[in-house]
Amino acid sequence: MKNGKIFFLLALVYLIGASHLFTCTIFYAARNNMVLSGNNEDWSDPNTFMTFYPSESGKLGWVKFGFQNSFPQGGMNEKGLFWDAASTPYLAMPYSEENKEKYTGVLMQKVIEECSTTQEANAVFEEYYCDDLYNAQYLIGDSTGTSIIVEGDEIFGSNEDFQVMTNFCQSQYEPGNFPCWRYDTVEEMLHNEDEISPVSFGWILSATHQGGNYPTQYSNIYDNKNCIIYLFYYHNYEEYITIDLYQELEKGFKDYNIPSLFSMIEMLYPDFGAIVNSTSVTFRWEGKANSLYELYYSTDPDLTDCEPIIIRPFNFLKSTPKNLNLLISGIFITAFLGILKKRLLFILLTIFIILIVLGCSQNSTSPSSDDIIEFTQTVENLQPGTTYYWKIIAHPEGTDDFISETVTYSFTTND
Repeated sequence: MKNGKIFFLLALVYLIGASHLFTCTIFYAARNNMVLSGNNEDWSDPNTFMTFYPSESGKLGWVKFGFQNSFPQGGMNEKGLFWDAASTPYLAMPYSEENKEKYTGVLMQKVIEECSTTQEANAVFEEYYCDDLYNAQYLIGDSTGTSIIVEGDEIFGSNEDFQVMTNFCQSQYEPGNFPCWRYDTVEEMLHNEDEISPVSFGWILSATHQGGNYPTQYSNIYDNKNCIIYLFYYHNYEEYITIDLYQELEKGFKDYNIPSLFSMIEMLYPDFGAIVNSTSVTFRWEGKANSLYELYYSTDPDLTDCEPIIIRPFNFLKSTPKNLNLLISGIFITAFLGILKKRLLFILLTIFIILIVLGCSQNSTSPSSDDIIEFTQTVENLQPGTTYYWKIIAHPEGTDDFISETVTYSFTTND
């Protein structure tokens, strides 16, 4: 399935999260020959990171997602074994304390570096426990279609072809009476889908994302069979990065600040399904000022037959009003003439004026690299009565390792 087509419906399902609690939503499903995992990572810390660890000394290569404290919150290894964690109320572990060895390191890191399947992961948890499991639980899924939840002393699978975990201990409640609307939402949406896909998983992530004091900082969709990851930032499901885990691990150890990889794109016009009353259209979107953008549009839904229009990053001289550019040029010429005539006072006064003009211009018109501004691009000579598709690819300033792209929108010109 083409990436440009994978997510073209996601923007239709933005829902506002009602809870302001520390929450996470994690789910896994194996259906129609696909194995997918998904998670929303909700917390107050906006400093999120993605780190790649290549295989070494008998350890599997893997990718870690988390916050600036470096503790692994979730990820996947090169065998397609995925996990993510969710906080829970304190849960005593008398059986583990009596029968297992306490692991002093990061137990989930041991699992992800050594295990290929949930069966192998289960064996590790039968032998070890850790302090994290007093206040957290793990959902682990592999590429073969099996998953488990590790909850204190309990390790259990699912009778369905999917498994869901949020922030309560399922062993403490009767099935069907779980105290979490996000859990119920995921379960209902998975029950109502005959097939799963990155699109349907994107709908679920959007429907369960959080705002407020503990917003969804990043989201993942994992293709466990192919080790492909779709990464979203700050519950914006219009823009995503596609990560080929095999390719990234070949590059060696890499550590990335997640916010720096995204351009914070919001597609403004034409909206999905819009009717354009003309054979010309002005595409509009918002994004970071210093990103480079490629605009694709075509009658081909996959957008494979078109050359992009390149939109350069915001440029101060380009954005400065023409008369101000002329004024600055004139001042420089006058200053040069003053130098030739050795009039020191005139030179100093001219330099002073230059500094004031440049300072005022930059403060009033030149945004910083993180500022969000609107971009426009007009296209002429469209065919009447025709459906077109469009998307944006962004190259953020400061990194050449990843590009982001948007969902694909469609619009139709009038007859």
